[in-house]
This record gives sequence, C-alpha cells and structure tokens, in this order.
Amino acid sequence: MSKLLCSAKKQAFCCVMAALLFAGCGGGGDGATTFTLKIDANPKAGGTLSPTGNIKYSVGTEAEVTATAADGYRFIGWSGASTDKAKSVTVTMNSNQTLTANFEKIVLGTLTDSRDGKKYRTVKIGKLIWMAQNLNFKTDNSWCYEDNESNCQKYGRLYDWNTAMSACPAGWRLPTRDDWIDLVQSAGGDVAGKKLKSRSPNWDGTDDFGFSALPGGYRNTDGSFRDVGSDSRWWRATEHDGSHAHAQYGNMSSDGDSVYEGINVKGNGFSVVCVQD
Repeated sequence: MSKLLCSAKKQAFCCVMAALLFAGCGGGGDGATTFTLKIDANPKAGGTLSPTGNIKYSVGTEAEVTATAADGYRFIGWSGASTDKAKSVTVTMNSNQTLTANFEKIVLGTLTDSRDGKKYRTVKIGKLIWMAQNLNFKTDNSWCYEDNESNCQKYGRLYDWNTAMSACPAGWRLPTRDDWIDLVQSAGGDVAGKKLKSRSPNWDGTDDFGFSALPGGYRNTDGSFRDVGSDSRWWRATEHDGSHAHAQYGNMSSDGDSVYEGINVKGNGFSVVCVQD
C-alpha cells in the first residue's frame, strides 16, 4: 500500500514539473524564456525583409529587422512593434510581437513635350507631380555641359534663371520654394538628398521615390563648367534681387545626404525640373 502511495506522489510531482517546464520554454507565460516576433510585409510584393517569418528570440533580445523595397515600391514605415520610418529597426523581445513593413507603389507617369516631342518620366511625391528627368528643351541661353550634346541627352540642359522661368512645357511650371520644401519633407527631410538621387552607377543615392536625380553639374557665367558627376543644382521660381535668384532646396551633391539651399547669380546655368500646374 505504501509503495502505491509513493508511486502516486511521484506521478503528481512529475506532472507539476512538466507543467513548469512547458511554461518556461514557451511563448508568453510569466516564466517564458523565448518570445516570437512575427515579421511581415504589406503588401507582400512591396519588398523583402531580413529576417522574415515567425522568429523566436530569447527574452530581452534586441532583434534587428531591415526592410528593402522592391523595384516600383518605396518603404513608408513600420507598424506593430515599431512605428519608426527608418528601414532598419530594433525590437526588444519582452513579449510576443508583430512587426509589419509597409510599402507604397511608386506612381510613375509620362510627359510628352509638344514643342519637340521629347518624353519625360513623371512621379508624384508629396502634393505634386514632378518631372523625374531634367528638362532638355533647347532654347537661347541654355547649354549642354561642356557643349557636348551627349551630356544633354543624359543630364538635360543647363539654363540661366530668366530662361528657366519660361522653359517648362504648357501645363507645367518652375517649382517654388514651397514646392521644394514639400518635396524634401515628403522624401525624408535631412536625408532627402540620398533618397532622391539616382542609384549607382549614375550617382550614390537610393532613389526611393523614382525621382532619379542626376549629377548634371552647372555652368558659371564665364562659360566654365563644374562638377558633372558629383553635383546638381536646380533653379526655383524665386527672385532675390536684380542679379540673383534662388536655387534653394535645389542642390544635391555627393558630399552628403541632404538637399541644400543657396542664392545664385541669374546668369549661371542650372538644371530645370518642372512641376505640374
């Protein structure tokens, strides 16, 4: 009889221990040693994640996840365990969590300039539709970099400010400072330059928005050309004084990720991108 009682006690003890071990190994109890991070993309075709799926982590682990947009999409931010806008985020694993990378399809279009039949890609960023290529409409007081026609084909023409003011095709115009501010803020603020510049081998950006900016350089009033391949400047429709105009929020370079501001002599030759009226 005593042996039977002992056996029953052992069974009960084993059951209690098994229950404790089960709770400790698992996912969500107070004694859990691992938690699951469910990682997904929305929409699934929008990009890739590293890592992805349902990943188990030890309690307290700092789990890093990176999102990479597919061609034709841009990453717009995380939801769930993080609401960050950065492409790489870290989640502290103190519970079971879900993390979703959200992507948005880039809306591209085409503009045909009725004056010469040239076609340009367009893209909607923020409030406006922008030309996603530099204007290449031949006028007086416009130049190809180093007077080489092949540079016009790649980078567009360089215009003085007075010419730039009327160079855009019908239904389009030179952007204002407010237009550039909206573009920069919509494209990431301090890192907008990186996100708006073309990818390698054309430049050193990530081209997250399809803007595909190219480093077309510029022309000085003495006829010299500077910085093709490393710098680009765009006029905006704001006059400073009789001889100067603004190219604010219209200067990107290989030296950094920002979009810069400046006041320039109207006779300089800068690139032009147009926005739809």
